[in-house]
Amino acid sequence: MRLNGWRGVALFLALFFVTVGQPARAQSMGMDALLKQTGYAFTTHNATTWSVELNKKNLGKLRVIMSTGSDILVTFVIVAKQAAIQKTPQMMEALLTANHDYDYTKIGLDKDGDMFVRVDMPLRLVDADELKQIIDQVANASDELYAKVARWIKK
Repeated sequence: MRLNGWRGVALFLALFFVTVGQPARAQSMGMDALLKQTGYAFTTHNATTWSVELNKKNLGKLRVIMSTGSDILVTFVIVAKQAAIQKTPQMMEALLTANHDYDYTKIGLDKDGDMFVRVDMPLRLVDADELKQIIDQVANASDELYAKVARWIKK
């Protein structure tokens, strides 16, 4: 009986260290390799930042930016710069409503006052299929958001 208890503890510790020792898929494979698997042409800006340029119906050409931290992938589009945004109660209501409309997606104004659409995802959950879905979701939500708020954005 005592031997079986020690075997259980040993098995638990072995599984724990194997699990903890597993690097995140995106970290172990490398974002460059994952991005290649998405099929998108991409630009590497530095060791932690990449971008994909896409054409959308409302926004036209847009840049989806991906940046990694120690354990997170942040994927975002700047929909409009602060200088172009006419902040009105109606525009802010449109942003708040849009923020509720999309799953996993944050919509708002950043610390610089720029309008953004963003998805934050733990790196350990990201594989090539998930990365492609995140890029598509951010791009599509940005395009749809722009259509909703275009009257308050100066060109």
